[in-house]
Amino acid sequence: MKEKSSKYFPVLIDLSRFPALVIGGGTIALRKVINLLEFNGKVTLIAPELCDEIINLDSEKKIDVIKKKYEKGDIKGRKLVFAATGNKDIDKQIYDECMEEGALLNVADIPELCNFIMPSFIKKGDFIIAVSSQGHSPFLVKSMKDKIEASLPENIETITELAKEFRSRMKSEQLYQNEQLRNKLIDKFLKTEWDSIINENGIESAFQTMNEILLER
Repeated sequence: MKEKSSKYFPVLIDLSRFPALVIGGGTIALRKVINLLEFNGKVTLIAPELCDEIINLDSEKKIDVIKKKYEKGDIKGRKLVFAATGNKDIDKQIYDECMEEGALLNVADIPELCNFIMPSFIKKGDFIIAVSSQGHSPFLVKSMKDKIEASLPENIETITELAKEFRSRMKSEQLYQNEQLRNKLIDKFLKTEWDSIINENGIESAFQTMNEILLER
């Protein structure tokens, strides 16, 4: 039966404002940490035992590790928490404290204890696509993610940088306020074969083409 509405709202969080706490020291916790570091997250990890990769991240000063068992009070003041302990009783204690603290919580493999879930995502520089089925069909999400990723332009990361510069230039050159002109220039940008230009003539040629589009009136 079809549900009346989706439960989880898609959102992108500025991790510089929400330092993350990860509780657990195994491979699942490691995956959470790696995802957070991809987005420049500041991560504190609590666990009595650590896998080798987490030990390395700690020694490289990429995360802060507190080597101990979780205790009530560890979540005090935290707003973003990931539990990956592998122990349902401890996860429930973490859940209870997060509810008291009003913290966002993701518990690995126990959706009923989560008040947010992690979508599968594709990240190419600043270009990001998140894919989710509200946690119901991970196999479908993986399949669709692979198809979407395969369909992306080869140079999507560079094209995203071009688009960022293009928009900034339109604003600084007072072209953005004119809706008709703005739409004309954006349409021209989107119809340009950026992959071919970059592959055949390099990034400098792509920037030159962008400049030529901006000169059109």
